This record gives sequence, structure tokens and C-alpha cells, in this order.
Amino acid sequence: MAVVISDAQVRAHFSMERCVAAVEAAFAAAGRDGFDVTERKVVATDGGARLLSLTAASTTLGRLVANVYTGAPTGGDKRHTSVNRRQKFYILFDAATGACEAIISGAHLSWLKTGAMGAVAIDHLAGPSAQRLAILGSGRQARAALAGALTVRDFQEVRVWSRTPGNARRMLDEFPELARATAPASAREAVADADVIITVTTATEPIVSADWLSPACHINSIGAHYPNQRELDTESVRTSTVVVDTMVAARAEKGELLLAERDRAFSFDEVVGELGQLVAGTCDWLRSDGERTLFASCGSAIESMGAALGALEAVPEDERQTVEL
Repeated sequence: MAVVISDAQVRAHFSMERCVAAVEAAFAAAGRDGFDVTERKVVATDGGARLLSLTAASTTLGRLVANVYTGAPTGGDKRHTSVNRRQKFYILFDAATGACEAIISGAHLSWLKTGAMGAVAIDHLAGPSAQRLAILGSGRQARAALAGALTVRDFQEVRVWSRTPGNARRMLDEFPELARATAPASAREAVADADVIITVTTATEPIVSADWLSPACHINSIGAHYPNQRELDTESVRTSTVVVDTMVAARAEKGELLLAERDRAFSFDEVVGELGQLVAGTCDWLRSDGERTLFASCGSAIESMGAALGALEAVPEDERQTVEL
């Protein structure tokens, strides 16, 4: 029998705070004992929807996970995939028997997962006294990134920049608890003297220049995960200490790093570790005063594992529906 959890149940019982804790625990397990993870796999018919999947296995957590979702092709070349109107599911299996344990709707869970992953990175990479947060982007994932960041730092100032200024203001209206929130007219104005910067856009060319950044800021680069596109310029990568979610994904997809490598300004040998290694304390690196850090993320099944396990635990047993497979 497998548990089936609806999107409404995830929304009712699984908060961002709980998701951050669950995702952090999964990264800790990965950093301590290792996960078997795959890069994103994509299959499609000509001109039709794509099926994408991220998978991982953890002996420590006793589970296999598959994060499976679909999307419609977009853009003139039809090579990219829409981030909207997807069907998303998380499937948990018992690591010993392979039996399906749970099927979880991924609509809201994917939103939570994005914010939680970024929050874990901020908590372990940003300075403890970070007070100014800048977010570039105003879509659904940018909202998740802001919600997650607010769980790990008490930001005194939040700035949101969007190519469509009205979208940035509408996003800020959804967070009335923010004491000081602005929508700057330019990306440069948004990131100036910011302690933490999150890029969550669909940009294909850099929207951030290294000479705009404070020397000791932390950057979460979340939006771009195609080899030929990036949100940060090469100099931003060259002048930062780089951490990735997984090396498997970063080498396959992370345009910021791949294009900086092409420019001979960066080598993957310079990556100080994966996020899980930082969380678990198995990475031989400590942040120095004045050091700029960059979390270059593509998304991985590590946070999918954590989010799915957290959601399964959060839904009360008397509300769980089961199905015989």
C-alpha cells in the first residue's frame, strides 16, 4: 500500500520552516554518508511536452526518490521548458525492497523545496549578521526564495528587482511583515551593498556584474540551469568561493560555471564542496571575513528527498489516503 498525499494536504500541514529543516537534514545525510544522485534527465517527442526527472538513493535515509515533472517547450528553438503549468510528483520507495511508499503532489512542494534549498545555503554560507537582501526576479520561485530566506535571517531591508517593476511591487505586497521593502529601478541598484543576493530569473545573459557587488556578499544563483545561459558574469564567479548542490548537476547544467570555465576564469577543481558537505561539517572550509561566496545551484534530488520525507511525516496518519499498487 502506498500513501497518496494531495497538494491541499501539503499546503495545510507542511510549512516553509518545516521544509527547511527537512531539506537541511537530507543535505546533512548526503554530506555525511553520500547519496547516489543523477543529473536531470529529459525525454520528449518532437514539439511535444517534456518529461523531466531527478532521482536519488540514500542508504542512510532508507529511501529512493524520483522527482518527476512535465513541461511544455518554449522559446524560438523549443529547447527550454516552461516552468509553469507543469504536472509534478514526488515518489518515495523503500531502499531495501523497492516498494513504493508514497506518491506526493508536487505543485506546492516544489515551491517549498526551492525556498528551503536556498535557505539552507544562506544559513551555511552567508555572514551571520547579514541584514540586506536583494532578490532579482519576481516570479513564483522568487517568492519561494524570499519566504525561505526569511526563515534563516532577520533581514532589515529587502529589495526586489524585476524587469517589470509592477511585478516586483506585487511580490512585496505578499509579504506585509517586511519592515523595509523596496523595488529598485535597476538590478545594479538592488544589489549595491547587499549582504545576500538571490538571482531567480529566466535571463540568458548576465544581469549581475562583479563590480556592483560588495566584497563579502553571498549569492544564491538559482534561476539559470542551462549550460549556455547565466545570470552572473564571469568575474562574479572568478571572485567568489563556489559551493554547488551536487557536482553531477553543476558539471552538466550550471551555465555560470561552465561559461566561466570556457573563459578560463574558473575550474571545477576550485569548488570548495557540495552543500551537503558544508551542512555535515565534512568540508574543509570556513568562511573568512571579506570573502564572497556563491551557491551555484541547479536543483537536485537531495532536496527532493528531504522535502518528500518532510511532507510525508507532516500529514497526520488519520488523513492519509492509501492505494494498492
